[in-house]
Amino acid sequence: MSITNKELITKLKDIKDNYTTTYMWGMFGGPVTESKIQEKTRQYPSFYTSSRQATLRKMIGKNVYAFDCIGLIKGVLWGWNGDPKHPHGGARYQSNNVPDIDANVTINRCKDVSADFSKIVPGSAVWLPGHIGIYIGDGRVIEATPSWKDGVQETACLNIGSIAGLPGRRWTKHGKLPWIEYVVESNAIPTTITFQNRKYPAEIRDGKTVVQAKVLVDMLGANTEIEFRRFAEALGYQVHYNSITKEVSMK
Repeated sequence: MSITNKELITKLKDIKDNYTTTYMWGMFGGPVTESKIQEKTRQYPSFYTSSRQATLRKMIGKNVYAFDCIGLIKGVLWGWNGDPKHPHGGARYQSNNVPDIDANVTINRCKDVSADFSKIVPGSAVWLPGHIGIYIGDGRVIEATPSWKDGVQETACLNIGSIAGLPGRRWTKHGKLPWIEYVVESNAIPTTITFQNRKYPAEIRDGKTVVQAKVLVDMLGANTEIEFRRFAEALGYQVHYNSITKEVSMK
């Protein structure tokens, strides 16, 4: 089974939105059970403290699915489907030619690895030492982490910018997973913006045309957001203004 970057993102969003999850080191989507708590405690005793074990035991029988960071990605690629009767939620260990490797090995096997986040593609892995997530577009990441809400959650990619209401982290690198087909949208999105008979440079990011702040100032002067919104919406585009990065995108 080969999936596209769009399908990967859809599956991750489904887990985040429609399932109760928790973080368990060494898990890739199995329901929380007493046997799994004991098994993982033997494997990783320093992580599974008495307090953590007690917290996890309160989840037994409540269809809570456990992932660690790389386990979330492997679980989806191994066919996770939320089956509460399956020890791994329906995932089949090392299936679909996806090996059992950790976060650090995974980023080394990725293609087009870069520390430049200006042209990151949705569905790419985002990595920092010992931790990994998936970039889903619009400056957002889905990751499994014990931080914040504990479990599978959406966070801001601070390499791109903060997002109100979301926790975030700054990642070290990103890259394309070797088991994913990366599909590029064929929509005709302009790479230049014509305004008052003059063309201005833009770039494609997350399927949108993004105009840098310095270009906007040159185009429109002080009333950048208001005037650009009127201009772009008149052409039939949806417009978003990022007050953090001072950029306007249109799609």
